[in-house]
Amino acid sequence: MPTPLKVVHSRSFSGTRRRIYQLLAEMGTSADAIWPFASQPFMRSAGPLAPGKTEEWHSGVHAVLDDFVVEERIVWRFKNDGFDGTHGFYLENDDPKKTILSHRIDAMLDDTDGRLFWRRLEDVNQRTMEALFDKLERVLKR
Repeated sequence: MPTPLKVVHSRSFSGTRRRIYQLLAEMGTSADAIWPFASQPFMRSAGPLAPGKTEEWHSGVHAVLDDFVVEERIVWRFKNDGFDGTHGFYLENDDPKKTILSHRIDAMLDDTDGRLFWRRLEDVNQRTMEALFDKLERVLKR
């Protein structure tokens, strides 16, 4: 029986939605300024973001761009076996000078491949999101 998985990491930043979105959209390109682990690269296919075409690879995750709305969200659909769902970044404002950035995983895990994959990824995901948010904070202060 599939197991639902919902994981959310959020942080408030002093920065505009435009700037934060731009930095997120550049991850995995030569302009990437926020991916925190050079030894564990984030890669994505070349060119502008295109749903159904742009792919990403990092930390054992393979995904294809599912949806994006400039300054609102970038959502990827998992291509890993046993993992049916999405992960993405969502931007909103809690006041004019602050932007809340959330990373959400919303997926169904099958009984074997999906659960094993998440067991390997869970700690990596936690550390990656904290490090990514920390680096984004430093970049926004420049």
